[in-house]
Amino acid sequence: METLWKDLRYGLRMLAKSPGFAAVAVLTLALGIGANTAIFSVVNAVLLRPLPFPDSDRIVMVWELDPNREVTRGIASPAEFLDWRKQNHVFSHISAWRAWFYNLTGNGEPEQVLGIRASYDFFDVLGVHPALGRAFLPEEETPGRDQVVVISDGLWVGHFGADPRVIGQSILIDDKPVTIIGVLPRGFSLAGTSRDFGVWMPMSFDTAQLRRGDHTVLVSARLKPGVTMLQAQAEMAAIMHGLQEQYHVDEGLGVHLVRMQDDQNLKVRPALLVLLGAVALVLLIACVNVANLLLARGAARQRELSIRTALGARRTRLIRQLVTESMLLSLLGGALGLFVAFGGIRLLLFLLSATSTYGELPHHDRIHIDAATLLFAFAISIITGILFGLAPALQTSRTDISETLKESGRGSAGVHSNRMRSALVVSEVALALVLLIGAGLLIRSFRALLTMDLGFNPENVLTMQSWLPDSHYPGSDQVISFYHQSLERLRAVPGVTSASAINFLPLSGWGDITDFFIEGRPTPAPGHEYVGQYRVISPGYFQTMQIPLKQGRDFSETDTDGAPGVAIINETLAQRYWPNEDPIGKHIKINMLNSQGPWRPKIKDAWLTVVAIAGDVHDWELGETRVGQVYISYLQNPSRLMKFAIRSASDPASLVSGTRQAILDVDKNQPVTDVKTMAQFLDLASAQHRTNMLLLGTFSALALVLAAVGIYGVMSYAVAQRVHEIGIRMALGAEPRDVLRLIIGQGLRLTLFGLIIGVAGSLAAGHWLASLLFGVKATDPLTYVAVALLLVGVAFLACYIPARRAMRVDPIIALRYE
Repeated sequence: METLWKDLRYGLRMLAKSPGFAAVAVLTLALGIGANTAIFSVVNAVLLRPLPFPDSDRIVMVWELDPNREVTRGIASPAEFLDWRKQNHVFSHISAWRAWFYNLTGNGEPEQVLGIRASYDFFDVLGVHPALGRAFLPEEETPGRDQVVVISDGLWVGHFGADPRVIGQSILIDDKPVTIIGVLPRGFSLAGTSRDFGVWMPMSFDTAQLRRGDHTVLVSARLKPGVTMLQAQAEMAAIMHGLQEQYHVDEGLGVHLVRMQDDQNLKVRPALLVLLGAVALVLLIACVNVANLLLARGAARQRELSIRTALGARRTRLIRQLVTESMLLSLLGGALGLFVAFGGIRLLLFLLSATSTYGELPHHDRIHIDAATLLFAFAISIITGILFGLAPALQTSRTDISETLKESGRGSAGVHSNRMRSALVVSEVALALVLLIGAGLLIRSFRALLTMDLGFNPENVLTMQSWLPDSHYPGSDQVISFYHQSLERLRAVPGVTSASAINFLPLSGWGDITDFFIEGRPTPAPGHEYVGQYRVISPGYFQTMQIPLKQGRDFSETDTDGAPGVAIINETLAQRYWPNEDPIGKHIKINMLNSQGPWRPKIKDAWLTVVAIAGDVHDWELGETRVGQVYISYLQNPSRLMKFAIRSASDPASLVSGTRQAILDVDKNQPVTDVKTMAQFLDLASAQHRTNMLLLGTFSALALVLAAVGIYGVMSYAVAQRVHEIGIRMALGAEPRDVLRLIIGQGLRLTLFGLIIGVAGSLAAGHWLASLLFGVKATDPLTYVAVALLLVGVAFLACYIPARRAMRVDPIIALRYE
């Protein structure tokens, strides 16, 4: 310990004698360690830390598999869920649930609240207990006994003033009285995103009305102690096989169990791993730079080390001293890196705040510098110190006493250290190229997303949502009347050029599918049904969104319930099911259950005539594969939940007050929610791609700067070492341009070797990035060539400055000095 303390004191004195070297090395390491610490804090919060529920590793999502439709995360039917709950022996609790919209009235202004309907053991699955009151009881799954509600802490504070006497109070939800039985703990979040579920109500089951084709519920479960995922998977597969034989449902259906944490992180995991790999490369480049600095400094200390060797110091003692100095640099860099990490986390949270709930990092509120992050920063500082310090220490400690102590000796380790510095430059260029190619691909991908044809025009469109409960609007006629009157009033608002409605707006993150029959064709076998996404729209929707009709006519106000049923399909659906014929005039029948979500329409049970083919739109998310869609008219198939789309002649934000009031004039108790422009939807849909691009671009720019500094440092040191040689060359007749060509040629050769290795590395790593790209391949030659040229240009500039200095060497002075 005493020896270590001496080494530390001596190392500090040596670093104090070279403040410029120490400052550059510490700052370089701080950037690398800080970036890694910031990204690790994200990975730790999202991927590594368990969910904020007791024994969260035992909570699983139960998905239905449907290979015939290529569905790996299918939702279940209530009938299936009840069978799973009754027959399984691997779950201590299993619950069915689904999102729902509620109108909260009778206590201040009407408010629309996003909530959940769930079976009684929903909170038991999560291991969460209300902070006030109680959770659901088994008997509250019975129809008629389900008029109770558990509310969130946010709703309790915001709507009820945190009144502890709220338990037992009756409130109106969808104009029906329900009793508050519980308040959830503060900070409770199901998915850890900004999507806030305000109310939870029991899901009731009328077994006489259940149909196995009614796929409407998500299922989560808690494994029993001692039960593994493999055991649970095997039992659920056997149960599903038995249900197929018993009820003759679709062949091939299966069950897939996924840990809830892995399920929540499914979309964000690839991007986080890519970013973690990117900052690791930045740190490696920083280590290479500091290693080069240590090699240069070691060459200057050859005389000191030779004297110590001559006085009896062993080589292991010298190596230990040099590694100790490297560790000091690394720990100082790690300490400064914590401040860099703190700023980086603030930047990350700012970028994440612009991301929609569908692209949000789960539980991002846990991203901060905690004990695990501090431990990571310390560990990476130690590892980094060894990584960049050991090789230079081994090289520097290899001294030739007799040569070094000679007056004219220029160091016996020169050849070996030069080779090592060259190897480090090559690796630095290779690492930088991998990062730059990744950033270039993401930039091209993001540009492709922004310039792609969405199939509609998002400019100058304002949107808002309305949901009509059946207690207030019991019949289809009342629903149609409300939306018809609302659209008429919206079109009369000054500045509005057109107004329409749809149940699922493009890029909103919401959608639904339906089966249908085609007249004249046999009923498809189970698992091979005709399938498409459906949209309920008003006449004029295509005009408002500027979606082209390729053939046929739009819906009209005369396409009412008493008129023949009509439908419009998109190009993808037309090509899929009528590839060699004209679908206009063909007849289809929608096969949809009326009991499902609030967005599902009351379907007209009749054949619908296809009257038009509409252009495809990117509906679910940017960059999606085009899907088949069926549009049906709300006048014939009304939906209780609709989004208004309002096109204006100027800034749509100026219409918010007038359009909201137009809807309230129809029903003052009807909440108008989710007011956004379509440009905002587009911005939110691209936010995750933009964040990935900005972060990887930032790390790549940092890598480029570090690589340039590294090349410059090596070439500057090479020029300083070769002053005598350059003087001789110029004395023998070499021109300054020959010297310039010599130095630049040496640097560019190293750069070329680095490019070759970097291209190979980029091709090998391309599959990691492929899932984040759109409209460009991971092997895009244009990106590779452009990035390579950029790196060559930067390397040329980094070599040119030392080369210019070499051109100015005076042969007489150089030879006299020697």
